[in-house]
Amino acid sequence: MNYGIKVSKQGFNVLDINQNPKEVSGKPILPHLLQALAVPYLLGAKKQVRRYQIATLKLNKSSVDGVYECLHEASTLFEDLCTVSKYAEKCGQKNDLHQLWLDVRNHIRHDIREEFDKDSNEYKNKRVQRLKLDPRLQTNIGFNINAIKVGGIRIEIRQINEYLSWAENIMTNILNEAKRKGYIK
Repeated sequence: MNYGIKVSKQGFNVLDINQNPKEVSGKPILPHLLQALAVPYLLGAKKQVRRYQIATLKLNKSSVDGVYECLHEASTLFEDLCTVSKYAEKCGQKNDLHQLWLDVRNHIRHDIREEFDKDSNEYKNKRVQRLKLDPRLQTNIGFNINAIKVGGIRIEIRQINEYLSWAENIMTNILNEAKRKGYIK
């Protein structure tokens, strides 16, 4: 194949596949591996922001179709954001928005479906509180070109874009260091 990705396991060097592995003590975190795997989701989240904003343009033409499309694009966006945040956290990079991404993702993907996944009520109740949802409603989500509102929480597209820039900077630094050390080619 002409195109692809090579990411070494801990102790190996992709620049010299015949090299004996270096001794590695303990159970190391492989930040270069995690970040290499996170890149497609970061790119996906960037595309999803644009797709979401395009979907909001349909709200005035056909509110039902527009809402359905916005819900789908928001669901996919928060799935990507959660994946990026999980990889960042595994590399020791925390951000105050990580819990929000997870809460919104789980609300859209689980709670709206009438809780078919049988998440414990304790987790759901905490999520309802964090998102400031009316407990009498299955969901309360609003859409416009600049924001997504879930319950009493308004998430600005600007916040999402700033988060993606933050995550991209972390990934770039980790991947550049791994290239320098010969872990990624």
